[in-house]
Amino acid sequence: MKPDILIYGAGKMGGFFRDFFFSRGYRVKCYDVIPERRDTEKVEGDVIFLCVPMQCIPQAVQDIEEKNPSALVVDIASIKSFSIPYLEQAKLDYMSIHPMFGPDSEIGLSNIIIVKKSGRREEELILEEFRKAGAVLSELTPEEHDAEMAKIQGISHFLLVGMAYFLKDRFSRDELKYSSPIFSALYKLASRIVNQDWSMYWHIQKNAEILRKEFIKSLEDLDRKFRDKTSFEEVFSSLKNEFDDFANSTLILDACKATWDVSTIELLRGYIRAVDSLILRLIERRTSAGRKIALYKRDVNEPIEVAEVEEVKIKDLLSKTNLSPVYVQEIFERIMSLTKEEEYRILGIKKTLAVLGPAGSFSEEAAIKLVGSRLPLKYCASTDDIIKSVESGNADYGLLPIENSVNGTVLSVLDALMSADVEVFGETTLKIVHCLAAKRPMELKEIKTVYSHPQAIAQCMGFINNYLKAELRYTKSTSDAISLLDENSAAIVSENAARLHKLYILRKGIQDVKTNETRFYLIRKRGSGEVKGSVTSLFFGVEDRPGSLKEVLDVFYRRGINLRKLESRPAKTGLGDYVFFVEVEKKLEIEDLKELREVTTFYHVIGVFDRTERLDIWGKTK
Repeated sequence: MKPDILIYGAGKMGGFFRDFFFSRGYRVKCYDVIPERRDTEKVEGDVIFLCVPMQCIPQAVQDIEEKNPSALVVDIASIKSFSIPYLEQAKLDYMSIHPMFGPDSEIGLSNIIIVKKSGRREEELILEEFRKAGAVLSELTPEEHDAEMAKIQGISHFLLVGMAYFLKDRFSRDELKYSSPIFSALYKLASRIVNQDWSMYWHIQKNAEILRKEFIKSLEDLDRKFRDKTSFEEVFSSLKNEFDDFANSTLILDACKATWDVSTIELLRGYIRAVDSLILRLIERRTSAGRKIALYKRDVNEPIEVAEVEEVKIKDLLSKTNLSPVYVQEIFERIMSLTKEEEYRILGIKKTLAVLGPAGSFSEEAAIKLVGSRLPLKYCASTDDIIKSVESGNADYGLLPIENSVNGTVLSVLDALMSADVEVFGETTLKIVHCLAAKRPMELKEIKTVYSHPQAIAQCMGFINNYLKAELRYTKSTSDAISLLDENSAAIVSENAARLHKLYILRKGIQDVKTNETRFYLIRKRGSGEVKGSVTSLFFGVEDRPGSLKEVLDVFYRRGINLRKLESRPAKTGLGDYVFFVEVEKKLEIEDLKELREVTTFYHVIGVFDRTERLDIWGKTK
């Protein structure tokens, strides 16, 4: 279960973490010493992010110690020799990290330094969220951290403040019109530093005091070398091998142009040209990264499209702008589509298959049997979503469970196919094998709780009654069941799901009926392919009079056509009104349909198909 999170300190960094975790489905509250900034009056939560100014840390730690001493505290202070002693003295469980970015920055590719771990479960969940968001995680001891920060923060900030201090009486903003991109970028960064809370930078500079003196001496030495041409050249020669990462550095300088303020119509037009050019180059860079991701996904057999990840990305983006959310979402969905197209292209994938998710489901297992890989799969939350995805062209094919040998027809799918703009072009079957799986090897008598979907539990009640004395908990999906596992529980899942989530299989094949099979329909957009096969599935209606259904069945009898399935479904036009669904073992020809038309009020063919053993993602079926 996701922990409840309290942000202690509703400033800019507090706001960043609030939005970050909220967009990922966590319950998040904010507490602040200023009452107007709170949305809760209590210091409550499983995890507390300590996001107060450094001078406020002692009081905040004391407050947490008094009101919620069992919480995991996440310290984000810049100087650990200042914050950690207070946390140690209070004997709180804490994780100490240093996010190396500002509140307006994107977490992707930003550094987060882990300085101390607590070992608690909540900690791993938090770090995993950072990893999934693309943050670069590294580890340092508190002593190593402060020594590195003296260089990384202390010297860089000193340089920028020093530049501002030196130029304050020698330079005006009007002179920026003469400046180079490098100077403009430095000017912007110096302005950023000197316009923030000075107290934080005081602690950073105190930490860098010794190194700063060495740096000043180094600058004096550099100044002497710059007076002589030979030593000047030697400086460049000695540095260029260490400082050689200049590829795409022009992007940094061009990005600075996007921060300028211009007023005349000519400059505004030039500004838009510069920004458009930058956007295009960034899209190219994004697409290039997508190609590399595609190759990685091929190696680890992950799907190209993961809807949940994309939804979180869109949510994050929308939280950062006041522009129309409809248009912003549309723009970024198109950019994502462009990237995905490139990913599919580089892997040679020309067709995609929509399946019922999540990863590890029986539908996924059937899909992998058909295509041999997760790469072309699109996971959907429901069978209706699969149909809509195929209808809209977001997926080329769909895989729908239509019948189970134990539970019968999947009626919701059958009803949806009656009016959908799709056609069935193939079928496949999968033997359903349920496994009892856990996070560790354990005896059956040790299991306290069993989690699974109600249908899976129902299909394994014989095993459960004979071998387990555990509480049964129903979940919405396999993924939910696995996420709830602890050291004393187990889940009923497919073997595929157990392997995917690195679970121990305690018992395999625990279903009551060993011949349990599910049959799936393969669908595509109506009229998008050749119609061929030896089975036809269709709906038809008859008049409300005695013998009307028999007349239809007589047509099939006279023409020697075997029915392998016949079902009645509510017509949804009134109580007692029904339509019929049949599967017949023949591709119905014009003469067959002509005779059917005479004895039915309507008929609607939803597919002609054969059994499909392999679905070629290059557009052909075998």
